[in-house]
Order: sequence, then structure tokens, then C-alpha cells
Amino acid sequence: MDLPFKLQISTLSQFESARPYTLTTPFDVNGDGLDTNDRAVVNGVQTRLDQFRGTPFAQVDLRVSREFRWREHVSIRPFAEFFNLFNRSNPGNNFITDLGALPVPADQHGNATDLCLNADCTTTRPIRSLKDLRVTAGRWEISSALERL
Repeated sequence: MDLPFKLQISTLSQFESARPYTLTTPFDVNGDGLDTNDRAVVNGVQTRLDQFRGTPFAQVDLRVSREFRWREHVSIRPFAEFFNLFNRSNPGNNFITDLGALPVPADQHGNATDLCLNADCTTTRPIRSLKDLRVTAGRWEISSALERL
């Protein structure tokens, strides 16, 4: 797009809806002898395939440039680029998908009913909603999620 003072701007934008993911458990729920293919059970109800959603992705990059002519055949076009212009956090679909990696008591991997509120899991609270189990991956994210609880 051409602007006054011979400035030009261009943008590269990406927008995606939230991607689905499935919460699994390290416990053999369906009794097939495998503990790698079972969906988590929360408050006595087995979660569905792709029941959880990540975060929508949105990113806008901007480039501003202006051409300067020197003589007839020589020109220069300096530019400035701004990435993630709106400074939006984009975890994408980087969420914890294994119930065993979430702050759930170890004896509840077959049926999660509580969340641990501290590292040694001496204080718990009931799982009120499946949103309680939607935690982005990464150690700092888990600790900040525990603080929010």
C-alpha cells in the first residue's frame, strides 16, 4: 500500500482457528494391555477424541519502506520490519496431552478427580471443568497454571 511521503507498507498476516487435541492417560483404561492409546477419564467420564482445543493463532508482521532515487539509474530502498506487531502470545497447539504430566495425583491417572495445588501434592482441589486440564507445555507454564488455581 502506498502512503503519503512515498512510504510503502506491506503486511504478512496469519490466522488459524484453534487446533484440536486429545488428552490421554498413562493408565490402561480400555483393558487392551496397552497404556499408550487410552483417552483420559475425568470425574468418571472418558474424554472424547479431539475434545480439547488449543489457542487460535494470530500473527501480523509489518514492513515499512521508502525508495530514495539518486541520479537516474540508482535507487535505494531501506526498510523496517516489525514481527508479531501486536505482541500476541501464540502457544499454538503446544498443550500437555498426557494426564500423567499434569498436576494430578499419581493414584488418579485412571480417573482424575483432583488437581494438585503444590509440588508435593499435599493440597488438592476438585477438577471443576475440563478447562482446568488445558495447560500449555513448558515448565514455567505449569507453575503459573498452579498459581492461578
